[in-house]
Amino acid sequence: MLFEKFSKEVFHAFNPFRFHELTNNSFYSSLAYFTKIMLIAFIIMSILYVPKLVDLKDQIGEQISKFDEFSIKGAVKQTSPITIPEIEPLIIIDATGNEVTLGKERITITRDTLFYKFFTSRNEVPLSQIKELSQNKEVVSKLASYIIIFILPSVLFFSFAGFWIKYIIAGIIIGTIAFLLTDLTRFGNSWIVCAKAAFYSSTLVILTEVISSAISDKWMVSLLSFWGFHIYLVPLVIWLVLSCGFVCCLYVFKPKYHHVKE
Repeated sequence: MLFEKFSKEVFHAFNPFRFHELTNNSFYSSLAYFTKIMLIAFIIMSILYVPKLVDLKDQIGEQISKFDEFSIKGAVKQTSPITIPEIEPLIIIDATGNEVTLGKERITITRDTLFYKFFTSRNEVPLSQIKELSQNKEVVSKLASYIIIFILPSVLFFSFAGFWIKYIIAGIIIGTIAFLLTDLTRFGNSWIVCAKAAFYSSTLVILTEVISSAISDKWMVSLLSFWGFHIYLVPLVIWLVLSCGFVCCLYVFKPKYHHVKE
């Protein structure tokens, strides 16, 4: 049912005769539609990044191998194990010298061994191999793979949150500019309608920009960047044109009401 409703909204977003139905929805409905479009684009972008992640682990190994010598030496003493977090820990560091019983934690580090859980299997790496990183390219590559997979969920979550905030702010600004521009003409409408128009007219722009950012972003002309997120000129201009066109279509394709004589 939800998918059917969303698919209808997508089709209606490209049909000027249906624009009035979309703008009759609540502001939160337009925001929900906008978020779903971003989620779809983000998932496609993430899939396109998979080959780059596969290459990344090999690149880490190659870069580490450039060290002629890289050794780690030190003495560690503990009175009790370190657990992160304290309840249901994911990482345990136990250099007390006592016998260690492995549990549900993902990573366990003892005095001489690093244990890590990869899905259902548990693997171990002697710390003596890690101490000479430049001579253990294969070990470094495997550890890099595990670290990437381990932190990937949090990276994806915060990346999507950043995308969401970026495009919500951009959508509100685009809606406001569309309101100011169309208000000077006979096509003018309320600010809330123009904001909805910006969200509903973003479908192609969001999908194209987010997916292109994983392939090539040269054609989009970067204006500025902050916290690793880029603001592109070309998609913004196209988005503004589509939003203004959406608002104009609301005037041109007004629904006709037929009055029936009693």
